[in-house]
Amino acid sequence: MNKKWIQNLAQKGIGENFQNEYNLFKNIRSNDDIIKYQYALLTNLLIHAEEKVPYYNSLLKNFDIISDGTINIEKFQNIPLMTKEIIRSNPKSLISNDYINRRAYYQTSGGSTGEPVKLMHDKAYQKGRNAVNYYYYRDILGIDWFEIKKIFLWGSLRDILKNKPSFKSKISHWINNIVFLNSFRMTERDMEQYIGVINSYRPELIFGYAGSLHELSKFASKNHLHLRSPSYVVSAAETLRDDMRGDIEEAFGTKVYNFYGSREVSNLAGECSKGLMHTFDFWNYLEVLDDNNRPVKEGEEGKVVVTNLVNYSMPLIRYEIGDLAIRGPVQCSCGCNLATLKMVTGRTSDPFIKKDGTILHTGYFTHLFYFREWIHSFQIIQEEYLKIRIRFVPSGVINPQEKADIEDKIRFVMGNDCAIIWEIVEEIPKTSNGKYLYRISYVWRELQKSAQKNPEQNTLSK
Repeated sequence: MNKKWIQNLAQKGIGENFQNEYNLFKNIRSNDDIIKYQYALLTNLLIHAEEKVPYYNSLLKNFDIISDGTINIEKFQNIPLMTKEIIRSNPKSLISNDYINRRAYYQTSGGSTGEPVKLMHDKAYQKGRNAVNYYYYRDILGIDWFEIKKIFLWGSLRDILKNKPSFKSKISHWINNIVFLNSFRMTERDMEQYIGVINSYRPELIFGYAGSLHELSKFASKNHLHLRSPSYVVSAAETLRDDMRGDIEEAFGTKVYNFYGSREVSNLAGECSKGLMHTFDFWNYLEVLDDNNRPVKEGEEGKVVVTNLVNYSMPLIRYEIGDLAIRGPVQCSCGCNLATLKMVTGRTSDPFIKKDGTILHTGYFTHLFYFREWIHSFQIIQEEYLKIRIRFVPSGVINPQEKADIEDKIRFVMGNDCAIIWEIVEEIPKTSNGKYLYRISYVWRELQKSAQKNPEQNTLSK
């Protein structure tokens, strides 16, 4: 049987699964259409939350924000913000009493803020998320997700621990024309091999963690290794600083597009050809607020607050996601009518480094804290090559088996001689500029300082 025919059939089935949602999105063209569609979804969500979700039952009635089937947006903005602490304190009352009919499943937040929480998503949410992803690539970047060849420079904890991808992952990657390169652990040999794969596979799209793309780009440039230019490079999951963007674009010889998403509410915004990040307003109601919880003006920085419009199993209304962003103009010259962000300014973390130069993406370590109910928040610090400190705020009784499991998986990648120090604290400290840094490597920072003083010296190989 023809390989391409099987792929086309499988892709057609996947696409049809979210085709209705995608058709709705692409037919929303004017600003008025966007506002009407968004407000209709928001109204339906609030009615559902008030009727079916215990936490919101009394809360929303107190604000009387829905009248004659429409929303009074001023009253909506008076609703108290949803926080990770509220989610953690109300795990059952935030779940809709009809979730069992929605093919719901549990998820956890990404932990980039050091406070992972347990969430619930469902089948409708999953379809909408896939439709938004498809919309971004097809209608903003102008490429068909299924047709193009893709390389993912991404992380998989399971692949590292088992030393090979699962059969299910292999099938999924094959169907979607994806070659997966695990960036949770990158030795110099790995990066040489990855560059070889990129050059031989000749992908149209490379998608990856901002930090991983940056490290691979620096390695290629420092060692004078050619990287074949894809048509698109899409950076995600971490803050894409200007210096990182410049290094990646120089190494790959093409523009980098920044994509903003989260595990809690999925796709939030994607960059267009003009350099602005369009917010997916048919999927999320996104606010950027100042310290007084009022909307910021164009060009001002504020905290990102999101209401997902599709997840009825566990609605998150006005959820403070833990990121900072700068609000962009309402209109963009690229032709897309979705509102914009100029940039996302939160989310910073250092990679961890082994003495042999192996780069360990801190996402590996974040994954170790998923679904650990006894950890309220954490900060993981690489103080020396073989010394890791874990500061954590406990929530209830410490689970010794899970604690040992975390230590085993840290030593699996850092080495059996790695010292792991647990430190109970009352709160995770902020930096001098008021931000939280939950993943810090003093080893990495010292190497960066050394590299700046001696730009010709490859400090990672020492």
